[in-house]
Amino acid sequence: MARKVAETLAGMDAGAAVETRSMDEILAGALLPSRLGAAVLGSMALFGLPLASTGLYGVLLYATRQRIPEIGIRVALGAAPGNLLAMVVGQSLRLVTAGMVIGFAVAAVAVRPLSTFLVPEARPADPMNFVLVGCMLALAAALATLPPTVRALRVDPAIALRHG
Repeated sequence: MARKVAETLAGMDAGAAVETRSMDEILAGALLPSRLGAAVLGSMALFGLPLASTGLYGVLLYATRQRIPEIGIRVALGAAPGNLLAMVVGQSLRLVTAGMVIGFAVAAVAVRPLSTFLVPEARPADPMNFVLVGCMLALAAALATLPPTVRALRVDPAIALRHG
């Protein structure tokens, strides 16, 4: 359509300097800064999520390993391994849930001013984004909590008591 418009305008006045471009071409140039901003924000998010997962993993792994003597005492006193596992995982889950609630609340507030820099098609407040982030952090929490707890449950209580 743009070519036909250009031919019609050139036919009316051959000396006129008229440039015709499609709206897609014009918008591509106008939206370039927004698209670059979206790419930078997306890159930072892709870097930040593994970093947060690693930090969460380290904190929960350390906290779980610190409880090995306690687990040894509980096993020596006759606590059921399933109950101990549920106790440790439950406490880690409460900690992670509280952190996610606070983090998602801050993200929900922070995403509004940041979304003004993005192209209209981008939906940073999409609930699926929050679900995926929550799942990745929950996976990191599970990987940090379950293996050391299961190992501590298998250890002889006397060895677990000496570990601390």
